[in-house]
Amino acid sequence: MLRTTTNFGFSQALVEAQRCLSCYQAPCTQACPAKVDVPGFIRRFREDNLRGASELIYESCPLGCTCGTACPTSVLCEGACVLTQLGQTPIRIGSLQSFITASSPLEEPPPKQKSQSKVAIIGSGPAGIGCAVQLNRLGVQAEIFERDRQPGGMVTHVIPAHRLPAEPMETDLMRLQNSGIRFHYNQEVNAAKVNQFLNEYDAVFAGIGLGGENQPHQTGMQAAGVYAALEFLQQARSAAFGDGTPPQLGKRVLVVGGGNVALDAAVVAKRLGAEQVLVVYRRSKEEMPGWESEYLEACSLGVEFRWLSVIDEIITNQDQLQAVKISQMRFVSASLGGRRWVEHDSEIPVYTLHCDTLIFALGQTLEEGIQEVMGLQKNAPLLPVNEGSFQTPRPGLFSAGEAVSGGSTIVACMSAGMKAAREIAQYLQSQDTKGGQHG
Repeated sequence: MLRTTTNFGFSQALVEAQRCLSCYQAPCTQACPAKVDVPGFIRRFREDNLRGASELIYESCPLGCTCGTACPTSVLCEGACVLTQLGQTPIRIGSLQSFITASSPLEEPPPKQKSQSKVAIIGSGPAGIGCAVQLNRLGVQAEIFERDRQPGGMVTHVIPAHRLPAEPMETDLMRLQNSGIRFHYNQEVNAAKVNQFLNEYDAVFAGIGLGGENQPHQTGMQAAGVYAALEFLQQARSAAFGDGTPPQLGKRVLVVGGGNVALDAAVVAKRLGAEQVLVVYRRSKEEMPGWESEYLEACSLGVEFRWLSVIDEIITNQDQLQAVKISQMRFVSASLGGRRWVEHDSEIPVYTLHCDTLIFALGQTLEEGIQEVMGLQKNAPLLPVNEGSFQTPRPGLFSAGEAVSGGSTIVACMSAGMKAAREIAQYLQSQDTKGGQHG
């Protein structure tokens, strides 16, 4: 999903900062979902104003250190850097941002003015934190309810440890300790709890993300050695930080899928010592949704790819994975969603491939039943919101992030949460005017 962390020293960071052209209407800023003033923070850093540079980053990006470390900069800010048009390498913006924020950690100040309004935020992922910080800045009391024992959501669960160590998120969260934002952990939210929130708070924000996964309906899915990608990545990340043991992979690992999660799983499997890792994808590389930087990283580690291939059957023995049967696909003239469609190629015989581990990465979904918990339409693929207002059909309930967009980056989810907070503040103001507050 994300790029590898690069650690700068001060001298190296300063040399990199000197390369910035300080563009007017900088393309790097325009390419950033949070609209971080990249030339501005680099200019402050060059002027030996480290604190000012950090303040400018956090003004737009409350998860400044995390995003600097983990953002897919090659397709965002660095991908838009004008130096590439001059035949040079782009400014290493992400590394500069993470260096500055880690070197000058700041506290998020409490608001100067407070309203009587309060908002319950479900989930402490990037969207929830972005919403809470922006509400807090607007003087609205924000309380985050997180079902885990720590904040961060999927970010702190599944992003590989080599891409996102613990320190950047810790740096960003430490900033919020005295801000006035309240965190409640180990809070399992059900339909009754949502109703309670809507009665006791003036608005509710659902930053619940996509915690479910698409899974094939095949015999053998419950066998030892078969994983869902998020489960695999979570176990691997936990083990990297000393909590539990890493997945036991054996010699040959197959990863099914072509997105960034599939590529992450393949890279992690290789780094965990698997001798051979193969990514099985039903289309060609041209249709693969995973980013080029992710693909190149996987290739550099020796990950192999089987294009136009699908798993037809999982072969087990006493509930232990043994092998899979793979069939070849071919393109047909029809297309779906802008991508060429495929069908089984009957001219190429199905073959059996022995494997020790099989990981399915077929896309993330809302957790089963979450729409009913929120009191919304059952079985909808995403949470419905009114465009621009972030309000769901249920009065007082707002949402943003991956549960609404269907998949995104950390910075985009955080930015969406901040935008939703501004809309919530307007909603609260209108309710005050009407005299119709909840609670």
